[in-house]
Amino acid sequence: MTSPSHSLASVRARTTAYIVLRVVVSLLFFPAIVLLAAPRSWCWPVVRAYVAIQLWLLRVVCGQRVRLTGTENLPDGPCLVAARHEAMWETLFLPVRLGNPAVMLKQEILTYPIAGAIARKLGYIGIDRSGDLAAARRSFAAAKASAKAGRSVLIFPSGTRHPERRDRLQSGVAVLYRQMGVPCVPVTLNSGDLWPYGSWLRCPGIIEVRICPQIPAGLKTQGFMARLEEDLGPDARP
Repeated sequence: MTSPSHSLASVRARTTAYIVLRVVVSLLFFPAIVLLAAPRSWCWPVVRAYVAIQLWLLRVVCGQRVRLTGTENLPDGPCLVAARHEAMWETLFLPVRLGNPAVMLKQEILTYPIAGAIARKLGYIGIDRSGDLAAARRSFAAAKASAKAGRSVLIFPSGTRHPERRDRLQSGVAVLYRQMGVPCVPVTLNSGDLWPYGSWLRCPGIIEVRICPQIPAGLKTQGFMARLEEDLGPDARP
């Protein structure tokens, strides 16, 4: 994870400095929580600024840079963005870079005191993983309504960052694709190389993010899943 020019001691020191500064920034932004009572259009710019500062700190303090390619593959209208999930980094970067899509996340997150309140205000969509069919239908309906209103939807179809399970895509993404009736844009990345799973360290280097060519709307499930698995599989990582 570290190169000869970046010793483990250096990475630890830089990560510690980042964590301290992240806490300071969070405290400075805390008074803005009153915006949760305001319209969504007021809340998002503040969230975007907060996340942008976090990403800036990761670049300046931890040495994490980003190389983004394939932006020409993003459609002008709403789409389903299906992203590989390796670290928490992409939950920060992608919503900002994609212009505030409706993010599909674990239902439990919506119950968190602060993060959950912000997610609800931003119109994020909870996914109930208990197998409740009615809850799943509500999530799909909310995603379909977002697309109909002109807003893209971001999903991490593996549903986990765990290295042993993040390469397996959940079948629900195909249901979502059919119901939304919009193109799907796969996004692959290698953030797990610099944000190791289960580690507190933030290693220096370049996070590669590649936006893949669109999967057009209307494909049958088997064809869609085959395309998505090819684009998001471990062999396709940047």
